[in-house]
Amino acid sequence: MDTSDHHFQSDLAEIAAEKYKAGTLSRRGFLSAMGALGLVPLLGNRALAQASEVVVCNWGGQASDILRDLLGKAFEEETGIPVRVDGAGPSAGKVRAMVESGAVVWDVCDSGAGSAIVMNGAGVIQDIDYSIVDKSKVLEGTALPFAVGNYLFSYAMAYNPTMLPGGAPQSWADVWNVKDFPGMRTFRKSVRGQLEAAAQAMGIAKEDVYEFLDDDGIKAAIAKFRELRDNIIVWGSGSDSQNLFLQGEVAMGNIYSTRGFLLREQMEPGTFKMTYDGALLQPGMWVVPKNNPAGTETAMKFIATVQDPQLQAEWFVAIGNGPINPAAAALVPAELSEWNPNTPENVAKQVIYNDEWYGKNQVSAEELYIDALIG
Repeated sequence: MDTSDHHFQSDLAEIAAEKYKAGTLSRRGFLSAMGALGLVPLLGNRALAQASEVVVCNWGGQASDILRDLLGKAFEEETGIPVRVDGAGPSAGKVRAMVESGAVVWDVCDSGAGSAIVMNGAGVIQDIDYSIVDKSKVLEGTALPFAVGNYLFSYAMAYNPTMLPGGAPQSWADVWNVKDFPGMRTFRKSVRGQLEAAAQAMGIAKEDVYEFLDDDGIKAAIAKFRELRDNIIVWGSGSDSQNLFLQGEVAMGNIYSTRGFLLREQMEPGTFKMTYDGALLQPGMWVVPKNNPAGTETAMKFIATVQDPQLQAEWFVAIGNGPINPAAAALVPAELSEWNPNTPENVAKQVIYNDEWYGKNQVSAEELYIDALIG
C-alpha cells in the first residue's frame, strides 16, 4: 500500500506559485525552491530527452505556465542540466509497471518510506549510491538503502492568541479543553497526522504514541475526536486550513507547518502562533527506478546536488519546507529558525512519523476517523 502524503507534495507547488505570482518570492528563490523539490516542468515528450537530462516525477501542482516558462529555461541556464517534471504521481504501482514493462521514463521520484519499501520489495528501484549521495546530509533515519530523504514537514499545532482570552494552549490536551479554551478547531479531513494529536491529548508520551495506537488505541483516539466533533471544522487542502485562520473561523488547529509558515506573514502581528510541541515530523523520500533513462550516476548526482545546505536553506525560506540536511539549520535566518521543523530543538519536541504503522492501519483508521468527524 502506498502511504505517501501526496496531497502535501502537491500543496508545495501551489505555495511556491502563489508566492512568485504575489511578488514575495524572487526568481532565484523560486528556482531554488522548485529545483530542490523537483518541480520542474515537463517541456516535451520523454522519448526525445537526452541522457544528460533528469526527469523527476512528483505529485503535480498548480504551477502551470509560470513553472513551465520559468524553470524550463532558467534551471538549465544555472546548472547546465535540464531537469523536467512529470506530475503524474509516481505511485508504487506505476513505477513497478514501468520497470517490468521495460518502459521506464522517470529518473528520480518523490516518494515516501512506505511506498519505497513496497517498491524495493518488488525489486523495481535501485539502491542509493552513498558514494555520491551523502548520508550525513539527511536527518538520521532517512537514509535507507533504497531511498533517501528530500525534505521535511510537520503537522503542527497552530492558534490565534487573540481568540483565546484564557491563554495559549500548551498541549494537545488544551486543544480538547473547550471549557477553558473555547472556539472552533480545525483538523484534517484525513487521518494522517491527526490520531497522534489525540493520543497525546489523552496523556500518551510522544515516544509511545504508535505503541499506544493498536486496535484499542485507535478506537480510543477516534472516540476522542468524537468528543470534540461539534467544535471542529475540517480542512481538505492546505489552502483550506490557511483560509480558516485568515477568516477568523477557527481559534486553533492541526495544520501543515508550511501553511503556518505563510500565515505568520499574512496575519496581523500577535494573531498567529505555531508550535512544534507534539507535532508530527514527516519526511519525503527520493527513489530511483531501475533502468532509469539518464542512468544511475546522473540520477544520484541530481539527488546529491539538492542536498546542498545553502540550497535547502533557500528552499525553506521560499516556501517553509523543512531542510532535510541538518547543516542547513545554521544557514536559515535567525528570525526564521523557530519555524524550521528540523532544528535539533524542534525535532526533540516531535513525534517521528511511522510509515509502517500507516501501512498497516491507515485504511481501517481512515474510515473510523471520517465517520467520527463528519459521518
